[in-house]
Parts: sequence; C-alpha cells; structure tokens
Amino acid sequence: GAVTPHKGKTAEQKMTKKLAQRNPDQEENDTPVPEIIIHSPVDVTTEPDPGRTRSTVIVYEAMKLLRKYGYEPAKIQEPSLPINIMGMKKSGTLLICAIRSRLPVPNAAKFREKNTGKVDYLRRLAGQVRDRIMIWVYSPACGWRYYLVYPGGLRYDLDFPKSIQ
Repeated sequence: GAVTPHKGKTAEQKMTKKLAQRNPDQEENDTPVPEIIIHSPVDVTTEPDPGRTRSTVIVYEAMKLLRKYGYEPAKIQEPSLPINIMGMKKSGTLLICAIRSRLPVPNAAKFREKNTGKVDYLRRLAGQVRDRIMIWVYSPACGWRYYLVYPGGLRYDLDFPKSIQ
C-alpha cells in the first residue's frame, strides 16, 4: 500500500505554538513583572514539601488588584517563604500570601486550622517587620477574602480595599 503523509502537526509546529502562547510572567502590555528571587540553603536529602507549590494564576490576579490600588507589585520566588507578593507604595510596603482554596474559607479561625504552619510563620514575622502583612485567599465559593496578620493572630479585613489605599 501507498504511504500517505501524516496530517498531524510536526514537532516544529507544536513548538512554535507553545512559544506563541502567553507567558504568565508578562503583563498584557508586554511589561515584565518584577521578581524577587531569594536563594536560601536547600537540604537536597529531604523530600520537597508538597505545601510549597503556588497557584500562579491567583498570584497574578492578586498582583492586578494591587496595581489597581496604586501599588507596584513584585512576585517573590522563594518557596520556603509563605509570602509570594510584595506591593510597594510611597505610603509603605505590603507583604502578601496569596492562596487558592478549593474549600470555602468562612473565617480566620477556619483558615488558621487548615494552614497552621503558614499562619504561625506570618504571625512571627508580623512581630519582626514594620511592613503590613496580609493573607489573600481565593475560593470559588467565597471569592476573595482578605486577612490582616498580627503577632497575636489574624483578623478579617472588613475595610478592604480602603485599608490598603
């Protein structure tokens, strides 16, 4: 029988399509997103922490919100830190832990129960730095929830977005 040419895409066509896809590190106007990369010591003998993965889409949505309220956002690239965004503004710096949750997060107590390690780390940090620290949680059921972090615990930010302007 005669051999018919393959009608699927060639490897080169697939690669070209991949390269043409939107890069999440670029904004719509092709301005690169500032990144802060921290190199911390790594113990290669241990397994990676499954809680260290980050939802990039949520981080970029949070960065858009920060920009909307006059901040210059920068993505923090350090998996050992629970903070993944820094918002800079003349009035001060805002450190944010942006998280996506499949389940609804109705209040600060429920969030702390599910994320004890992150919350305790951020509470300690809140007692050591001058910058304001927030946790922004997105869940399909509740949308965005904003929590202020203090050395003594979390508080739902009833005044958002006024509180960060």
